[in-house]
Amino acid sequence: GVFAVAFFARPVGGFLLGLIGDRYARTLSLQISVVAMGISALIISILPTNSVGSYAIGPTATVLIVIVRVVQGLSVGGEMVGSMLYMVENVPPKWKLTVSCVPMASAIAGTGTGYLISAIITGSLSEEQRLLWGWRLAFALGVPAGAVGFMFRTCLSESHSFSSAIKKFRHRHQNQHPFFYALKMEPLALVVLSLLSMVVCGYYAATIWYNQAWLEEFYTELIGPTLGLTELQGRILNTFLIYFGLAGGSMVTAVIIDTRGSKVPLFYFIAVSGSFLVILTPVFLWLMSFGNRCYACVVGGQLGGMLFFLPTIAPLA
Repeated sequence: GVFAVAFFARPVGGFLLGLIGDRYARTLSLQISVVAMGISALIISILPTNSVGSYAIGPTATVLIVIVRVVQGLSVGGEMVGSMLYMVENVPPKWKLTVSCVPMASAIAGTGTGYLISAIITGSLSEEQRLLWGWRLAFALGVPAGAVGFMFRTCLSESHSFSSAIKKFRHRHQNQHPFFYALKMEPLALVVLSLLSMVVCGYYAATIWYNQAWLEEFYTELIGPTLGLTELQGRILNTFLIYFGLAGGSMVTAVIIDTRGSKVPLFYFIAVSGSFLVILTPVFLWLMSFGNRCYACVVGGQLGGMLFFLPTIAPLA
């Protein structure tokens, strides 16, 4: 529940920070999101626990961490949407797909980095140390990352396309907010687009978490104990496949579509690769089930799934 609550907050964060970005500035919403993420990480890293250690404060700790996780979810939701919009508005149309995939690939690489840090902590500390204080290290590392991110974002300027477009809109529509104007003039279109966005985001979440979170459990909990993969080996293997298969592969896929597939509708890539992914997933899982008896089979199974997965998610950006 504490883990999931942030995911429910993400759409709300995208909406709220989107309103700020449209009304005031894209750069302002991006600064707010990175500061909120950094402060949330800092608070979690020093927050007392519910029942573990001498600094436990009981149920109050649970309430506090839920609040902080909500703030995290709000900021992450606004971060992804805001960064994609900002980058797309600053490049020629030819490269919009490639550039819009950069935040997504960065988020995927960030998840891989999280798994790598988790692997290092798991391999370096005992279980008791991890429960008492080791789990805080990963959150503490997010604090300087947030500070660096904020420093860079204070140097950003608004794109010419956004500045000119919002200036014209405000002049024509008496300084109304773009969202509320759209809600008033085209309510049905706004509802349809919102529903389509929910479907697309649901598909993205289901598939992306298959390739990250579930496979983490697959390596460390399901096939590891029976087929000889240690927890550390499983985490490291999954981490590097996330880096090179998902993060790097999504950028390569986007570049290929931008340079070679401009005449082909994007839904074609989504439909074809998605169909192959559904059909071939049992084969990929079978290859991965070999464990330490055939590392090439495990790697081939996961990379095969990613190969058909990437043309499905890249156009969604």
